[in-house]
Amino acid sequence: MADQIEFISDDKRIRFNKQKTMPQRLSTILNVSAKILDKKGVFNAFVDIDSKLYIDPSLLAKVKIKEFKNSYSKFKTYFSEVLNIVDNSKNRNDRFWREANMRLQFKEFKYVALGYSVGNRSGNAIGREIAANLLDTSHQIIKAGIKDPIIFELIGLFEKGIGADRISDMTIHIIKDDLIKYTQRVSDELGIKQNEFGISKIKLPFNPKTREPIVFTPKELLQDLPIAFCWDDIDRVCQENSDLRNKVNKEIGKTWKFATSSKVAKAKLKQTLLTNPEALKDLINQYSQKPRTPYDFVNDPSGQVIWAELSEKAVNDFPLNFASLNLKPVNSENILLVTKTICERYAKLIESNGWFEFLYDNSGKLRNERFAQKLFYGIADQYCLANDLNLSREPNAGSGALDFKITKGYKAVVTVEIKYSSNTNLIKGYTKQLPTYNKAESAEKSIYLVLQTTKTNNTIRRLHKINRASIDKHERIPEVIIIDARRQKSASQRR
Repeated sequence: MADQIEFISDDKRIRFNKQKTMPQRLSTILNVSAKILDKKGVFNAFVDIDSKLYIDPSLLAKVKIKEFKNSYSKFKTYFSEVLNIVDNSKNRNDRFWREANMRLQFKEFKYVALGYSVGNRSGNAIGREIAANLLDTSHQIIKAGIKDPIIFELIGLFEKGIGADRISDMTIHIIKDDLIKYTQRVSDELGIKQNEFGISKIKLPFNPKTREPIVFTPKELLQDLPIAFCWDDIDRVCQENSDLRNKVNKEIGKTWKFATSSKVAKAKLKQTLLTNPEALKDLINQYSQKPRTPYDFVNDPSGQVIWAELSEKAVNDFPLNFASLNLKPVNSENILLVTKTICERYAKLIESNGWFEFLYDNSGKLRNERFAQKLFYGIADQYCLANDLNLSREPNAGSGALDFKITKGYKAVVTVEIKYSSNTNLIKGYTKQLPTYNKAESAEKSIYLVLQTTKTNNTIRRLHKINRASIDKHERIPEVIIIDARRQKSASQRR
């Protein structure tokens, strides 16, 4: 059904308003209770900001939702057929090889509600080049005597260009009919308005701003780090064969956890597995025994949703009054002060109001830097909206992704870059990245917002030293704000 159509908006001229409001979720744009969506098990995704959640194919094996009862079988059958086709190929130019290559190419299916950024809602399609690499690997796997389709759940561990996002996209492509049927049923039950899309006139809910369709994602299928990429609970490789274990240990280390970490290149792991088929079988066996559990939305360990809730609490409980600054109108002369005021409110929440705790999960582990950036985004957006400022997150002007840009018209521009002190690119971000972004964004002013997450001050002292040297040279430099984000309270330091 769905693979025969391409969804097209009823009105291509409709675009998102540049002046955005607080990041909106499905419940808001569809005018349905967030609690009801949650009760239905629908991921209440953000429609104008990305998330790092993925459909994990291994979770298809245990999902209880009726539309997905055959989804895992579809996934395995799809790749079983690919392996069979490759097995029948006699050379790289025959029809079997070409057919397998075609089946390993996956088009983008843009409308699955996993969270996305405005203007960048496409998935990560698998085109000819990556498909060709996958085909070569599939051929080698078959030559190694393995035809278990589960290998495609693990392919991201050792295939260049394949990560959690593309594994998720492959899965979506295969089960998109099930996702559409699920969306239609839930929409009917909740009375959500639907429009017809494509030549097949498929009914789906839609974003009233863009008129584009929305396809729901069940929370039961989501993980922030798919099980195939997580090996914390795996002990040793090749448990039943000590000789093979010793051989593989010399090449990739003692555990699969080590082997699948960034310390071992994918190419090295791939070579080791394909030249030691028993090791590959061991990897498949241990993966098959790993427990399958979806993302814990209650405790939200990686902070996928709590940042938005905190942002709303911040603007309600800690309003920011710009009137006292006597800055009307906001212009190129005073926009830096406005932006610093927002940054200082963010700092105060973390240092004086105990919000540093939210930067850590329930086990005390520091959440990803993206969480701190999203929290700033959510807080800053409402303050900007109240003062007729435009806040852009991660604009891309050809030089890479910038965290934030706050503007008033064309001349008043301030860029804000946020980093943890534990980030290995902290100094480079100050000396190289931010000046490049400023040039690309035509920004005269910028702020380097650093959250101290390390116990020592060594890197921050280096940053201050570089900052002071630049000041002495009368160079145009970013404003540096340091926030103590360690699990203790301390006053901010600023230069």
